Order: sequence, then structure tokens, then C-alpha cells
Amino acid sequence: MKNSLKQKAYDYILSKIISGEFEPGRRLCEVGLAKEIGISPTPLREAYRQLTAEGILEHRTNSGIIVAEINTPKITELYEAREVLEAFCARQAAFKMNRLDAEELEECFNRQCSIARKLKISHKKTFSSEEEIEYMKADAEFHLLILAASENSIIIKTMRECHILGRLLGFNRHRHTLAQVSTTLRHHREILRHIKMQNPDKAGRWMETHIRFSRDTARKNRKPDHPENNDKRAYSKMLYDSIYKMEQNEVIPKS
Repeated sequence: MKNSLKQKAYDYILSKIISGEFEPGRRLCEVGLAKEIGISPTPLREAYRQLTAEGILEHRTNSGIIVAEINTPKITELYEAREVLEAFCARQAAFKMNRLDAEELEECFNRQCSIARKLKISHKKTFSSEEEIEYMKADAEFHLLILAASENSIIIKTMRECHILGRLLGFNRHRHTLAQVSTTLRHHREILRHIKMQNPDKAGRWMETHIRFSRDTARKNRKPDHPENNDKRAYSKMLYDSIYKMEQNEVIPKS
């Protein structure tokens, strides 16, 4: 019972962070939050400790528990972790991914290409809101399928934490330009090609290149969130839920 209440508090706080309701720098009131969740302060404090250890919350003298504010060194650390882990997963995918999984990966890539073609034909600078969400879903599923190929529960757990930290950084809040999308598709095409060819070294190197590009793009486009953007909130929760299900050995939901 004690662990289930702690998990309830943990999931509740994360859901608020993912939705953008608990923004970076927000102070969390122990008494009020425990009452809101419907638990006593003890399991809430345990959830605080776990989230603090994961870098999602911080304890500050005279301020108490706050939602973490991510600085430039943290950005570097986040992408260093992603580069190492996702490159490893791409190599593992080249070793382990079967024909059906590779076809599913290719289907994700083709969805991205189809959405990108609409942007090119429209002569617009960025996607519409609906196209942006569909593109991001296909992009996320592409990475999640490669992540799943690692069959490594510790890596999957770590990548979930990376996603949450990315949400705090605001990396899923900018609009993708055609130039950015074109580069991403070129990287994904090469990653997919070398996975299908069972070439782990090249699959890993292309993933490293892609993550570095993502890092530079995220830094360039980082901006405040717009609380009214419910589509982006839904996307954030979808991505988090997808990774959480992977941790539980469940099926990745289709977009």
C-alpha cells in the first residue's frame, strides 16, 4: 500500500509536469498537494525524493521542493546521454530487429516523409498545428521502436527520464521548418537503411549525427511554452505514456 501511494504521487506530479501545469521553477506545496492527490504527506515525500534523485525536482534551502529549472550544462548532459544511449540502441537494432519490426520502422519513416511533402507543396515555412503533431508522433515512434530493440530495461528507464527533462527544457515546443525536417529525414533514412542492412557501426554513427543535430536545433529553438496549446500537451503525454508502457513490456501505442 505504501509503495502504491508513493507511485500514485509520483505519477500525478509527472503528469502535471508533462502537461505543462507544473512549470520549471514552480514551488510544490506539500500539504496542498497531498490533499489534492488524496494521500498523506509521507508517500508524497518519498515521491519527492525519487523525483529529486532523477533531476526532475530540486530541493532549495528556504524554498522547499521546486520543479527543476534546466541550465546550459544540463542541456549538454541530456544530449550526451541521448547520443550514447540512442546510438547503442541503433546498433542493437541492426543486430536484433526482425523483418516485421524493420517494416514498422520504415512505415514510421514513410509517414514523416508524407507529412513533409505536404509542407513542401504548401510553400509554408512551418507545419500547421495538426501536421506538427502528426509529424512529431511519427518521429517519436521511430525513436521508440529503435529504443525497444535494445531490450534493455535500464536504458528505457533512463530515456524516459531524458524525455521528462526535455519537457522541462521545452524542446518539443518549437515549430519545425522544412530545412530542419529535411535534415532529420536524411538522418532517419540512413539510420533505417543501415539497420535493414544489419550494419551496426554505421547505424550508430548516423544516430550520433542525428542526436547532435537535434541538440543544436533544440538550443536554437528553445522558447517559452504556450499554456493554451492543448495539442502539444497531448503529444507530451503520449510520448511519456509510450515510454512508460515500454518499461512495463507493453505494446507501443499507434499514433
